[in-house]
Amino acid sequence: MQIIIAIAILIILITLILYKVNDKFEKKEFIILLLIIIISTIAYIWYEKSQENFFPKMFKEKYEKEKNVLIEGLESELLNNKVVSSKDKFIYKFTYLVKKDNKEFLCTTNEVEINKIQDNFVFKNFLDLKEECIEK
Repeated sequence: MQIIIAIAILIILITLILYKVNDKFEKKEFIILLLIIIISTIAYIWYEKSQENFFPKMFKEKYEKEKNVLIEGLESELLNNKVVSSKDKFIYKFTYLVKKDNKEFLCTTNEVEINKIQDNFVFKNFLDLKEECIEK
């Protein structure tokens, strides 16, 4: 969010400089300024939302592939990065619904560690994850 504010302030400063140089500020220029601010805000929010869903999607795909069980619903919570931001280690808590043997289970997996190595993301000890499942 700070990036958007900084960009908006920069655009406003550029607009003020143009206003001082031209001694006028027309309606068309004001609309262009507003459109730039609105589009950059929407783009930033969309980017943040896609980043927020990246690891849960990756977990779901890997879980379904490795365990051969479909996840019907998935919630995630980022456990680290709440206070200090880490760019190469992410720890999640996943809560999900699975269907096994025609029964639905609510499962929770704590401390799923995902490490970033260059451009690749690797789950640490994925096969040894401790699931806690209760029948729904």
